[in-house]
Amino acid sequence: MAALACAVLAAVALGTALPAAATPAERPTVAVERASGQLPGLDPQVLQRALSSAPDRVTGVLARVSGPDGHWVGTYGTADVATGAPVPADGRFRLGSVTKTFIATVVLQLASEDRVGLDQPVQRYLPNVLPDSYPPIPVRTLLNFTSSLPELTPDDIPTTPDGIVEHRFDDHPLAELIAKAVQHERPFAVPGSIQAYGATGYYVAALLIENLTGHTYQQEITNRILRPLHLRDTTAPETDPTIPGPHSHGYIAVPQPDGGTQLVDITEQNPGAGGMISTTADLDHFLTALFRGRLLPPTEQAELFAVPNVSYLDGNAHDPGHGRAYYSAGLMRATLSNGVTVWGKTGSTFGYTDGMFTTRDLRRRLVYSFNPTNGGGSDLALVNQILSAAFAS
Repeated sequence: MAALACAVLAAVALGTALPAAATPAERPTVAVERASGQLPGLDPQVLQRALSSAPDRVTGVLARVSGPDGHWVGTYGTADVATGAPVPADGRFRLGSVTKTFIATVVLQLASEDRVGLDQPVQRYLPNVLPDSYPPIPVRTLLNFTSSLPELTPDDIPTTPDGIVEHRFDDHPLAELIAKAVQHERPFAVPGSIQAYGATGYYVAALLIENLTGHTYQQEITNRILRPLHLRDTTAPETDPTIPGPHSHGYIAVPQPDGGTQLVDITEQNPGAGGMISTTADLDHFLTALFRGRLLPPTEQAELFAVPNVSYLDGNAHDPGHGRAYYSAGLMRATLSNGVTVWGKTGSTFGYTDGMFTTRDLRRRLVYSFNPTNGGGSDLALVNQILSAAFAS
């Protein structure tokens, strides 16, 4: 479980000839779950204790467990440190990288409409985005984290508490983020040969959606997923810095000259890439519809569970893939200590960390969100406790 927690929180010339069609990497195989395991009974006391295990640097926690065995919703902490207001059970929160699952779904929908080929190089559709020196990057590799694209560094985007507060309303267009990332060295040479989690591939995938449709990727997510599924409490804002409806505040602890820290409210921030907002109920609805095939036809649906048969960059025996890949198109796979295999995605942005997981048969589903004051993405013990309470206790 500790390994799972570590993994799930890990964080442009016109007229140029198109590159030749990419030689397809070894096609991902539909994952065979290693063990069905035995789901524990739904124990509200165990679940509530997991939420209550949150460290002091987490101001509020919210979780929902759903499925045929029963339903449970729990909260802990406060939504507002100034007023002491309780965490709302129907509260909204920022999704961070959980947005990747929505982006992957839209790209797969476009593939089902023959508007993009998953084995075709992304340079065919975005000829002026990646450096001319790059090899063909198959579209599929953007979605399953095998693209070989480099990532942004702390020098590219402010990541210190002071920098986050000062620049939280800055806008960073997709093209800008990609241009900064590709200035760095690629982590490996051959696209499709190694898996490495990152964000740049999804910046490119989002830009691909915009180029193919003529709409922002947020508009496509709204029109293709949110409205058809009636996810009324889920939004994909482009520049609106607010969170509509009930929500817990997000904070960051800023170091002070006296050696202490001061909590600064960063609830309002530019949504940027990965800036969707949702609720536990809406994400549960989305997961259910996605796994039941309501959003994708069978061929593209299989991509959700197709984990590449490649090694994981710097992977080891203690991570979910035991040194091998464990991400598919927009999802990750992990088998817990009791043999139960779950699929899902985590996300983190300043002041908010969240995740959604389910057994493939949807028998049990978990969605959680909490508010860390240290920037997010490192409260592994809490994630461990919540996952274990839902699926393995």
